Amino acid sequence: MFQKKNLYFAAALILITILGVVYYKYDPAKYGFFPKCPFYVITGLDCPGCGSQRALSSLLHGHLKQAIGYNLLMVICLPFLAVHFGYKTASILSKKDIRWEILYNPLTPKILFCVVTIFWITRNIPLYPFSCLSAGH
Repeated sequence: MFQKKNLYFAAALILITILGVVYYKYDPAKYGFFPKCPFYVITGLDCPGCGSQRALSSLLHGHLKQAIGYNLLMVICLPFLAVHFGYKTASILSKKDIRWEILYNPLTPKILFCVVTIFWITRNIPLYPFSCLSAGH
């Protein structure tokens, strides 16, 4: 019998696959059924996640430069998420707790918070070179 953790992992894998197909087939820049950022709608400013949907779609089509233009932080974070996912997969398959120790360091969330906050602020400064970080609505 499957453990609950394995079922969650399988469900997450299926969901990621479905979302990958949707973002590959439908460009969020062209189709209006994708969710809009409430922060941007209310303030007119980019949040740290603004442009992530378009960046993901661009990456799935192999357009790295375009993806970076939509959301640099998301593009930088994807390899780290992939490595973390690899560790989780290895952990489930081997039935051992295999961890990427840097993620469990007490400083990691503080550093991530600072990086995200700095990105959030700088991408809303309307001067070059900061304006290059804008999501390009």
